[in-house]
Amino acid sequence: MDVFDLFQRGGIVMYPIFLCSIAAVAVFFERLWALRGGRLIPQGFVQSFREHLARGRLAEAAELCDAHAYSPLARVARAALAHHGQGADMIRFMVSEVGEQEASQLERYQAVLGTVAYLSPLLGLLGTVSGMIKAFDVISHHTVVDPPMLAAGISEALITTFAGLAVAIPAVVMDRYVQSRADRISLELEKKSVAIAEALIMESTNATSLKLHASARQ
Repeated sequence: MDVFDLFQRGGIVMYPIFLCSIAAVAVFFERLWALRGGRLIPQGFVQSFREHLARGRLAEAAELCDAHAYSPLARVARAALAHHGQGADMIRFMVSEVGEQEASQLERYQAVLGTVAYLSPLLGLLGTVSGMIKAFDVISHHTVVDPPMLAAGISEALITTFAGLAVAIPAVVMDRYVQSRADRISLELEKKSVAIAEALIMESTNATSLKLHASARQ
């Protein structure tokens, strides 16, 4: 059966259902592109960052962060590095604060998928009610019911129900998949951020110890 014909027979409710499907697909592919682990958490970034710190090359560490400015991990490291020398508590606070902000960005636009999954069946139900109203309206106004006229309302009810579910079910799957990927990346980001914080604290402690030792020798 012609899809366009089915769409027309579904009535006006088919238009918002169609828009919901477009929104869900667009957000899903945008999230797949945005939530690429290799881009968000560059391979070898933490090791390079720690090597720069171990050798006291803070400027090079900052340049490394700036070179990966698109990465939330690099932004966390840059924020922590900006407060280098202000104590372990401040470094941990900045890593935690910026890390939470970056983690929240991993779920950007995802609410659209949940909304589509929730709204589409309701729109389908609305079309179902509309179609049944039309079907009973035909019965109430005609002593002898014309089957094609009656079938039009019933057809609209069934088509919109099917369309709403056909959009909602994949939207639920897409929402769960995107959420699981975001959670996995968020957990990895947290682990790497802790490693960066500890490296900065260690470097800061060593630098302070060297200064005290130098002062004592003088």
